[in-house]
Amino acid sequence: MNEIIKKYTAVLKSPKVLIIIGICGILLIGLSSILPSGEKKEESSSEQSFTAEQYRISLEESISKTVSSITGSQNVTVMITLESGIKYSYAEEAEGTSQNKTESDSESFSSENKQSYIIVKDSSGGERALLITEQMPEVRGVAIVCEGGDSEEIAEKIKNAVTAALNITSKRVYIAGGTGYEKR
Repeated sequence: MNEIIKKYTAVLKSPKVLIIIGICGILLIGLSSILPSGEKKEESSSEQSFTAEQYRISLEESISKTVSSITGSQNVTVMITLESGIKYSYAEEAEGTSQNKTESDSESFSSENKQSYIIVKDSSGGERALLITEQMPEVRGVAIVCEGGDSEEIAEKIKNAVTAALNITSKRVYIAGGTGYEKR
């Protein structure tokens, strides 16, 4: 067994074999830069942003499922209003200069500030500002119409769940039992 290992290590130490292995490595690196990879596709899909409308719909569906779990009814209507759109924060560069001049009877002070966004190139060759944070809009109010919404006990459970889930005050939540939702 040791003889076989010694034989292969002697062959691998040969300069011809090392040159062939090196050329193969360089070719593989070259091919990897030419051929498209799956990772770039994942990056572009993660760069796609969520709109405020999609965010609102997602919240409404989540709250609807929560209310359905509490009431046991699938007949739930949820409406959410948002304060504003999504807020974006971009990386900035700030450059400033200031001068202080003193003459015999007067003193003057001047300053100049320049701010610019940091620009990066994306995978498609385009340029865009470097995004630091993306802040989803705050919830302005929630209206829920469901079976049992007129019951104080159920309304209190729903209100507690919604205020905890959305981190809003109970004044921003309205619950009612509507037509076709009342218990018989």
